[in-house]
Amino acid sequence: MLLAALIAGFPITHATGRGDGVVITDLTDDSRHVVPGGLFVCRGTVDERAAGFIEQAVSAGASAVLTQALAEEAPPLSISPGVVHLVADDGVTVDQRLAGRVAERFFGGPASRLRLIGITGTNGKTTTATITQHLLRTSGEVCGLLGTVHVDTGHAEGPRPAELTTPGAIDLSRLLAEMVHNGCTCAVMEVSSHALHQGRADHLRFAAAGFTNLTQDHLDYHGTMADYADAKAILFDSLDADATAVLNGDDPASKRMARGCKASTVITRVTDDPGVLDEFCSPGSGLAIAIATELSASHSRARFVGSWGEVEAVLPLVGPHNLANAIQAAALAHAVTGVGDEQLRTALDRCPPVPGRLEPVGPRWPKTVSESHRKHLPAVLVDYAHTPDALENVCAALRPLIAEGGRLIVVFGCGGDRDRAKRPLMAKAACRYADVVILTSDNPRTEDPQQILDDAAAGFDGSTHTETHVEIDRAKAIGQAIGFATPADTVLIAGKGHEDYQILGTTKVHFDDREHAAAAMRERLQSQP
Repeated sequence: MLLAALIAGFPITHATGRGDGVVITDLTDDSRHVVPGGLFVCRGTVDERAAGFIEQAVSAGASAVLTQALAEEAPPLSISPGVVHLVADDGVTVDQRLAGRVAERFFGGPASRLRLIGITGTNGKTTTATITQHLLRTSGEVCGLLGTVHVDTGHAEGPRPAELTTPGAIDLSRLLAEMVHNGCTCAVMEVSSHALHQGRADHLRFAAAGFTNLTQDHLDYHGTMADYADAKAILFDSLDADATAVLNGDDPASKRMARGCKASTVITRVTDDPGVLDEFCSPGSGLAIAIATELSASHSRARFVGSWGEVEAVLPLVGPHNLANAIQAAALAHAVTGVGDEQLRTALDRCPPVPGRLEPVGPRWPKTVSESHRKHLPAVLVDYAHTPDALENVCAALRPLIAEGGRLIVVFGCGGDRDRAKRPLMAKAACRYADVVILTSDNPRTEDPQQILDDAAAGFDGSTHTETHVEIDRAKAIGQAIGFATPADTVLIAGKGHEDYQILGTTKVHFDDREHAAAAMRERLQSQP
């Protein structure tokens, strides 16, 4: 694309060279990913560190560099004569917002060629997004997905692992362009509070957006719960009048999401009381309700009532919180495509498992292991719950499903370099429902692992009858839990879910809870007489 056409109409001028006839081959704000002929967008203040990034970009073959206007006292940048230096107008910040606008033009306006569904909230984003994509695909749409677990652009090779819940603005447009190229008509994406606050999604227009819930998390970044809620609300404030907002009516923060929202609104609820229909919901009322009729350790049966009518479905998902995710997904899919009741029932019955979300773990045993030996094993589940509310929801969902005479054994930890205030709250949440709690490490990063455990252990206040243990080695903690569990017990390994790594210091090392749980189960089988 010609550089002149790329920047036309934007608050960008030429500092050096006119750039006439210069063709831009790619766009990036990461100097490590510059290709020959590319435009390097240098976000933020142009200081000594930024100058190093610019030098790296030029060395990699960049044809143009975009920076903010230099402060009067700043030394001039040393940029090769053959490289066009673009500067944002005075008072204009080179940030994710500007980068996104430029990227959307460079990649051919992919966001405007897709019906976009954004999902935000502390917990449940991944499950809701996965179910929404599944429902849209079942209704005949070719639907992409951007989320915490993976990126699915409709490529024949299938999804690939995600690096961020919500990519940067330039990469968002790049991925959406890939979806358009692969024939996608819709895209579902998880939208994090960090991304909203930084403006990574400002250049996108959503056909629908869902809010799952708001509980304590990321206060190391946002500072207060009010600021955290304000960041989430950016998504709903951005919706046009012809869009749809789907808000969790069981969460008080939905009122904040609705405050500045111009879009049509659907309120979702979950209940086990059929009488709620008479009070709150009728087809076309702008309300959508999941009425739980059966909850078990392997599935959930519910009636899903909304503007599509009423359907009953059995989901291979556990707990009321997953019904909340499912009713949100149904409302979002219906808002975007008008999926009908029979399609909805069939699709909900066939919901795919969500990696690391109450995911059952088996020992990956050989076929020669007898069924009688398998009965010696406890039920083992892995879940991504890493906030107090998420851990409490998961434990509350499992508590009534524990076999007679069995115990709920919970293994969890808290990440380092993150919100310290939530650590004792997580311990309290686990003790509220579990019979046995084993506190262990979970991505300590650059913090002292023992200090993290001490912070969390402050929540073990002795007010419950829960048996508590502390084991700093996560592999050993998992082995201990499975080792002393009875066949009637259920073991929940919480915090990492689908992740297959631990971050120790600044190093990422391979570590998968599911692998360690399976190994502990095999070891237990081999010790049986």
